[in-house]
Amino acid sequence: MISTIVSNSLRAALYPLSAARRAALAPKGTWITLTLEGTITEIERPFSRFSHPLQILLKGATPKPVLTLAVLRELAEAVAADPNVDGVLLRVEALSCGSAVATGLREVIAGLRAAGKRVVAWLPDGGTTREYFVALAADKVLLTPQSSLGPLGYAAQTTFVRALLERGGLETEVYARKEFKSAAEQFSRDGYSEPNRKQLEALLDRLHAALVGAMADGRHVDENRARAMVENSPYRAPDAVREGLIDALAYEDELPAHLTGAAGAAPKLVKAAMYLALSRVMRFDGMWDGPRVGVVEVRGAIVSSSQSSMGGVADARRVGAAIRAARANPRVGAVVLYVDSRGGSALGSDMIAHEVERLKEKKPVVAYFSDVAASGGYYVAALAQEIIAQPLTITGSIGVIAMRLLASRLLEKLGLNHEVIRRGERADMLSPFRGWSDDERAAFNREIDGSYNDFVGIVARGRRRDVAEVEPLARGRVYAGVDAHAIGLVDHLGGFDVAIERVRSLANTKLADRPVVITPPRGTVEPPEPAPPIRALMAFLEGQAMATRAEVDLLRMSVASPNERLFAWDGLSTEL
Repeated sequence: MISTIVSNSLRAALYPLSAARRAALAPKGTWITLTLEGTITEIERPFSRFSHPLQILLKGATPKPVLTLAVLRELAEAVAADPNVDGVLLRVEALSCGSAVATGLREVIAGLRAAGKRVVAWLPDGGTTREYFVALAADKVLLTPQSSLGPLGYAAQTTFVRALLERGGLETEVYARKEFKSAAEQFSRDGYSEPNRKQLEALLDRLHAALVGAMADGRHVDENRARAMVENSPYRAPDAVREGLIDALAYEDELPAHLTGAAGAAPKLVKAAMYLALSRVMRFDGMWDGPRVGVVEVRGAIVSSSQSSMGGVADARRVGAAIRAARANPRVGAVVLYVDSRGGSALGSDMIAHEVERLKEKKPVVAYFSDVAASGGYYVAALAQEIIAQPLTITGSIGVIAMRLLASRLLEKLGLNHEVIRRGERADMLSPFRGWSDDERAAFNREIDGSYNDFVGIVARGRRRDVAEVEPLARGRVYAGVDAHAIGLVDHLGGFDVAIERVRSLANTKLADRPVVITPPRGTVEPPEPAPPIRALMAFLEGQAMATRAEVDLLRMSVASPNERLFAWDGLSTEL
């Protein structure tokens, strides 16, 4: 309360100067310019950054805005309320985000248009499906004359390496529950299984339908015409104009003419960073100093404990510590569990789910699914009071998989002899140098069955449904968020803002305006940094897009928790 009073007093004292600078910065007819490029996420840590008012007013220095949907929604809210701003010019460059975040970007653009603001999207380097999908939400789409546009659609690609492994003397044994649980197929098969093909085709159908629908709406054509546009891509920029995919061609210096029309004066262009900073200075914080919505993140591959601080891994001990901190803190009145994970450790997932259930006993908790909430990513959220996802969020995969790699034939090829002296009939059961007996295989199958039944039971309890009703929906199958919603695995469709609204509605007390990300308290063990070569390799793979996200997650998990890999080369590992 005291800090809010001091902050508001400072803002009040400086308000005349702030208002004068704001008027000079953004006179009537102003357009805000914003670049969308690189990685875009829903939230960052911390949740929001505020520039010091004196720094902005006296020096004009503003930090580069973080490219998150949270910041973009804040910017859109300020623009929508400002009668001096006519619209927003979006410079859309190469984007790195999933379909759920891309949908969130489209929602921000739609909100600006609904508020009466024009939005023009300019793709200076052309664009692929992702960039064009976002740009289609604007009033007008522009390209540079020598660029190209390629809304090619969506494809699922897998390189199957079973034959290569066999030539090297390696064999794989996969234990999956159930038929749709397909994470190890590339190691154990020569092509897609029919169940996996079925679920991939269903996901691609949803993605393609969303693209075609966006093109039909954005370009004012029927769906048959939109499909034809996709089938005939890519296009050189002049052809894209002729075929109606975009509105016009423009170099950067020619953009003002497309913002005003032939008879209008060139508008003033203001960078979003400065505009948002000044908007924050002029905004008074609410005097309500009560509880806030806490946000706990589950990002990346889930491990029960991390032996390295490799980014992109959800360490169950640290996530659990953050959830316990939220539960104990009286200033946190409700919690959103932010999930963007393909899964990982069964043990780690269960540890987090347990903490979520304990949190729910004391405070409202809603789960929000970003781009992916599959396997363990769904498990950790199953016991939340409600689940929110975007229509294109990858959701579900309620199942368990383990893979065993056998190297006995490799030893034969190399002329090596492997000998074991053991005490205990199954002491070397996890060795990659021998096969299993029927009894050993049956024992492990019981373990896998138990994990699968537990997973289905957790989902049934969280969804308040019978196991017999949930099990046919599980079986390792992944769904688009809209399909998961239709069968009851998701409660509401929408973005992170919808999750915030829902958890507020569940709280029995008024909550302060801005959420806060909850991090593990001080004293929580920090894993050591990975070796510089590993960090360099990860940065290179991500920067050059030389690996899929799943492959990068596997590498991260292997580095962060070497005894709990998705697919163990020296034994067994279980993945939800």
